Amino acid sequence: MKVDRVVDSESTTAVAAACEGRRPGRPREQRANRAIIDATLELFAEDGYHALSMEAVATKAEVSKATIYRRWAGKRELVIDALATLNDDFPQLALKDRSTQEWLLMALQFLANRGADSLAGRIMPRMMTYKISQPDLYAEYFDRVILPRRRWMREMLLDGIKRGELRGDVDIEVMLMAIVGPVLLQSHSVDRGVADADVPGELMKILWPGLRAEPAPAAR
Repeated sequence: MKVDRVVDSESTTAVAAACEGRRPGRPREQRANRAIIDATLELFAEDGYHALSMEAVATKAEVSKATIYRRWAGKRELVIDALATLNDDFPQLALKDRSTQEWLLMALQFLANRGADSLAGRIMPRMMTYKISQPDLYAEYFDRVILPRRRWMREMLLDGIKRGELRGDVDIEVMLMAIVGPVLLQSHSVDRGVADADVPGELMKILWPGLRAEPAPAAR
């Protein structure tokens, strides 16, 4: 099984880091952080990395440039931390009270909501371009956004195998491709034959029979 390089599970986004501690004005700082992050993502999706400026972010977020620079050293750091928040609502492992099948459906629903019209869906094509033109930026995006998502899904699949709910004879990387690939194809397809909201459930009808472990034969 191929293993990606380890991503520090302790790493957090600048949004969380800036909000640590109990100090006066914390709710106000949280609102400013969120406004800056949201503005950065919107401008990045609309105009791309090169056209994005700290001035434009400050204007859109309705904060001063000084407020931004107190939190981020520069544009690159701000953009990378903003991109990392795209994983904030990814379904975390909580398999104590959920089956692998339920968790997998949640993951598919998350991915399906990243359609071409969504903020994340508008950002992804830019990042694919930057893989060639801005390899350093893409590498940081891969480390902060893609790898954590893969790690979470890999952990979910491995846990499902340990629990006897998933087959153990299929490579994990192949499982991941089978899960993620169809959703991305649907999300970025021009001629969609199935409504986005229906994709996760329809995919589960196909994927689950091939992924689930066969029940143990009854003892004679």
